[in-house]
Amino acid sequence: MFSPAADTVSGYAGGNMADKDAGQDTTLGSAYSPVDYMSITSFPRLPEEDVLSSENALRSRKDDDHFLSEQDTDPDLFLKSARLQRLPSSASDLASHDATPLRETHRDPLAEDCTCRQDGLTIIITACLTFATGVTIALIVQIYVGDPQIFNQGAVVTDVAQCTSLGFDVLNKQGSSVDAAVVAALCLGIIHPHTSGIGGGGVMLVHDIRKNISRVIDFRETAPFALREEMLQSSLEQKPGLLVGVPGMLSGMHQAHQLYGRLSWKEVVTMAADVGRNGFNVTHDLAEALSHIKDTNMSENFRNVFLPDGQLPLSGMFVRRLDLAAILDSVAENGASEFYNGNLTQEMVAEIRAKGGVVTEEDFSNYSTALQQPVESLYQGHQILVAPAPHAGAALIMALNILEGFNITSQAPRNNTYHLIAESLKIALSMARGLGDPMFDSSVSEVVAQMISKSQAALLRQMINESQAAPPGHYTSFYGMESGGVASQVMVMGPDDFIVSVMSSLNRPFGSGIVTSSGVLLNSQILDFSWPNKTQGSSQPNPKNAIQPGKRPLSFLLPTAVRPSLGLCGTYVAVGSSNWDRALSGITQVLTNVLSFRKNLSESLSYGRLHPQLDYNVLLVDSEFLEEDIEVLQMKGHVVHKVDVLSLVEGTRRTNDLIIGVKDPRSADASAITMSMP
Repeated sequence: MFSPAADTVSGYAGGNMADKDAGQDTTLGSAYSPVDYMSITSFPRLPEEDVLSSENALRSRKDDDHFLSEQDTDPDLFLKSARLQRLPSSASDLASHDATPLRETHRDPLAEDCTCRQDGLTIIITACLTFATGVTIALIVQIYVGDPQIFNQGAVVTDVAQCTSLGFDVLNKQGSSVDAAVVAALCLGIIHPHTSGIGGGGVMLVHDIRKNISRVIDFRETAPFALREEMLQSSLEQKPGLLVGVPGMLSGMHQAHQLYGRLSWKEVVTMAADVGRNGFNVTHDLAEALSHIKDTNMSENFRNVFLPDGQLPLSGMFVRRLDLAAILDSVAENGASEFYNGNLTQEMVAEIRAKGGVVTEEDFSNYSTALQQPVESLYQGHQILVAPAPHAGAALIMALNILEGFNITSQAPRNNTYHLIAESLKIALSMARGLGDPMFDSSVSEVVAQMISKSQAALLRQMINESQAAPPGHYTSFYGMESGGVASQVMVMGPDDFIVSVMSSLNRPFGSGIVTSSGVLLNSQILDFSWPNKTQGSSQPNPKNAIQPGKRPLSFLLPTAVRPSLGLCGTYVAVGSSNWDRALSGITQVLTNVLSFRKNLSESLSYGRLHPQLDYNVLLVDSEFLEEDIEVLQMKGHVVHKVDVLSLVEGTRRTNDLIIGVKDPRSADASAITMSMP
């Protein structure tokens, strides 16, 4: 249960692991100190920032050249000289010796001496070859059967400091990058249950740097087989069970581990279970989300889990989730089938149906993840990798393709570039609303091909007025869409040369609000489908995103990876973002900062961001946006509204062999850890 520990603390510093002994006992009515969730990220200098390296290298080479210019003694010349001194060189030399009779001999002193030298050289060469062979064999044996050596550097970034530390611990144990991502994602489901969990789903992008091979593991929720569109015309507040899709989280984590895991499944899942068992501090984000929950919408199970003693947990309060720890212990021992074909399945189905839902045990047993190839494109010498439909990755590529034609560089005025970004995003966001699951509608693949086309981007680019804003309908018609849900994110770049980006979600905060007696909080992903009269005054629904049994809904979960288009050397980036379609806007701007403006990742994440609100023809900007930039946008005809935060973007970057992880400075809870070689 989500309950205070016997002895609680007000918080922990620096984003470290929760420590129940770190402070005095407190009660819910006591004053709590704010939790310091500052990132423990270190920021090593990137290679491109080192301006002195070439000068030092040149000086070193000159010193080496001077040393190598000294004359060396030739041993062959020395030996030849020695032989000449032993032999008479003229008739006068012969005359100086006593006369002796001439005798024929078959022995050649010079030949005898050469034979001796050749035997010595043979011995030396043989010894060298033997030594080299021995060393080679020893190295091969060490690689295959020896103890692991100190690994290269890596980085882990998540929404919560404790989950970041846990992923880092996995890398320290020689686990794979995917092992670290799985543990961190499961950890987030415990500490941030309002954004993700085992009752939800998501998507993972995995990229092997050395082999240049990528895979997308789609564990998005699916529609129950008995769900029909007309069922959703009734009041969903009275039947929240209709909002629940079949969860894919544990199936996806298990699939990823089977493909890329290095540690055992039991060890990986148990590490996550220990988070619930040993406890953690309530984060700022979780406390804030709980404060917005209406009392009338809370079920008894929800209250028992999240409101111990009827009180909202405060930020920094130390709690445990023994219920989730018990579930994960069972999954660690028996595999993911424990969730999809066991007593827990029956419990979830009963709870969903009691709340008006139609999910069956067969829906759970028939669920499977989808293994896919990412959608790819080139942008300014870099390969962009995103998740395919029904995820909106193609729209991200479309925005970048349009911007690429404007030749944005570090020399371009930033305030004018903001206008171009806003107009490009209007087009991309409009097109994204027309996506759906290609497994159920083949025309979606045609839409994706059009969205990632360079020639199509060029045509749309010509419609943009570089000095005047246009309404979204000027470029293309779009379907109505209500705001979507929030998400958790994990980024890992490990010493195994893998890039992993994971996005997981329950849809809106706390999903459907349905909590089983075992503690599973279930999603509300059915809200991501389109149907007539979904909301009052809603516009035409997207037929490609209509509800069908077993179908996955449209998604703005956007795990993204970037690599050099040629070779291995260059810039690699992994990014993700939360908050529905605002994630697309956030990632587009961060990648533009890194790849076009040549900013480091820390700067790229800290710059102000914008987002076109299509339904109201309003341009939203966050609190980091400069006033002078807002004025330029207004002069170009944009109606600008300022908000506190649009989205949170986390990322990792690798330049050649130097890796860094960076959290979004807008987050009080997120954390990044970067490891480096000693």
